[in-house]
Amino acid sequence: MGIKKYIALLFICIPGLVSAQERPARVLTLEEACTLAEKNSIALQKQAIDLELDRVAAKNLWAQVFPSISVSGGARYNIPINSNAQMTDSYTATVGLSLQLNAGLPYTMANISLAYKNSLLNYEQARRLLQNQTSKNFFSLAAQMERVHFLEGAMRLALEQLERDRIARQSGYVGELDYLSAQVGAERAKLAYNRASADYQNDMVKFLSALGLDIGETVTLEGKPEIARLTLDPDILILERLAQRPDIVAQHNEIEQLKNAHTGSFLSNKGPSVNLSAEWGISSVNNNLKDVIDARISVSIPIDPWIPKTSGDQAVKHASAKYQKALLDLQNMGDNAKQEIRSYTDSINNTWAEVEIARLQSSYAQRAYELAEQAYRRGTMNFLDFETARNRLIDARQQLFQSELSYKILVLDLASALNMEEGELIKYSR
Repeated sequence: MGIKKYIALLFICIPGLVSAQERPARVLTLEEACTLAEKNSIALQKQAIDLELDRVAAKNLWAQVFPSISVSGGARYNIPINSNAQMTDSYTATVGLSLQLNAGLPYTMANISLAYKNSLLNYEQARRLLQNQTSKNFFSLAAQMERVHFLEGAMRLALEQLERDRIARQSGYVGELDYLSAQVGAERAKLAYNRASADYQNDMVKFLSALGLDIGETVTLEGKPEIARLTLDPDILILERLAQRPDIVAQHNEIEQLKNAHTGSFLSNKGPSVNLSAEWGISSVNNNLKDVIDARISVSIPIDPWIPKTSGDQAVKHASAKYQKALLDLQNMGDNAKQEIRSYTDSINNTWAEVEIARLQSSYAQRAYELAEQAYRRGTMNFLDFETARNRLIDARQQLFQSELSYKILVLDLASALNMEEGELIKYSR
């Protein structure tokens, strides 16, 4: 394959940078990406619908004591068989109100309010998790773009070196093996670049689709993982932020709901209930109008739920068992949350050590490459050793970006686990 074809590869557009129509690339920041992700998330939109339903129920608790209203009417004709009797007709119209009250109603209303709080909490948590995932995808793509740039540079160097070796080969200054090594190096550099470009394209398409953007649109991501060393005390984080974790708050709400459900079940099944009803009706019999108002009130006290093992008694015991199990779940959830926070802080500390080592390796590889390049051009180093130094530089840079990305993702995950923004987490660093 000729050198011209290699050089032509340099004019292939880097994925996401230059479109076929040479349209200007859209610059996308992390904030814009998070906004678009929220706007186009189907799951978040569905949660918003459920949240609105729960909000309406919580803001209109009076609906639980609103009486049922019914309207009825009818007509009746008596057609005699005996010719001496007369046909009679009658018409009725009735408006009725019915209201049933029981002692567990206040607890039912309390649970409706708690259900709205839980829905709001779940919505905010889903929104925060979506932002967290979008941020991780954004920074991962930024790191991939940097890798594409590195591999493009490596391919350019390999092609330039191949061109120099071709000329030197024609002049007799480079042997056949060195020239073949240069060709193999150029092929490897091209393959690595193409693979990285394809991976970047595929991931970018998925990212744009999640944001609701045209997958054919040219997009450039503005921003890269900015990291700073965090020295965090897990005990302080647990003490000050554990109670604000969404899952812990949601479990407390569930316990309160189950406690209300238990009390409400007890009062509903074993307490008295009051039934109020009223009807106003008009009847007409052979054109004689008559209106009647019928009002009734009754109080009933159930007996069978007080008898052990009956269905009413079992319903109360089931509600109590759910409440007790929720308390155990809260204890277990708290222990797991503490372990998760400690694990994240340990990983952050260890990953920062990896970042520092990767930075040192990158600096060393950069200097080694510069010296190798000088030696190769002077003719004191063969191509294989020079290519090894160049590949070590590429690997060191990739390792540095990967370690920085891993550190950034850990910080984002810890902030999400503590229900806070990344900037708030920095305040806890010593």
